[in-house]
Amino acid sequence: MSVLLLGKSDFYYSSATILEVGSLGLLDAIKVAISHGMCDVVFETDSKILFDALSITTTLINEFGDLVTQCRSLLLNRPNFVVSYVRKQANRVAHSIARTSLSHP
Repeated sequence: MSVLLLGKSDFYYSSATILEVGSLGLLDAIKVAISHGMCDVVFETDSKILFDALSITTTLINEFGDLVTQCRSLLLNRPNFVVSYVRKQANRVAHSIARTSLSHP
C-alpha cells in the first residue's frame, strides 16, 4: 500500500538545469523528512540520471554533483530512506504537482 504523506510544489527563479532542480527538490524532501522525524520513507524520482547518480561512488565536479553528494550524505545514515526510480508515465501525482508550480509566481 502506498500513501502520499507530504507533497510540495515550488518555483525556482534561476538558470539551474532540470537535473539540478530535480536534485535540489530531492535534497529538500530529504531534509523535510528528517526535520519531521520520519523513519521509513520512499522518495520517488522520474529522473533516471539522478537515480543512477545516487548509486555510483564517483563524484561529479559540478552543481549537480554537489547536490547529489549532499543527498547521498543524508541518505547514508538513514537506511530506511529509499530513493526509487518511477517512470514519468507512471507518476501522475508528481506530474500534477509540477504543473501546478508553474501557475505560482
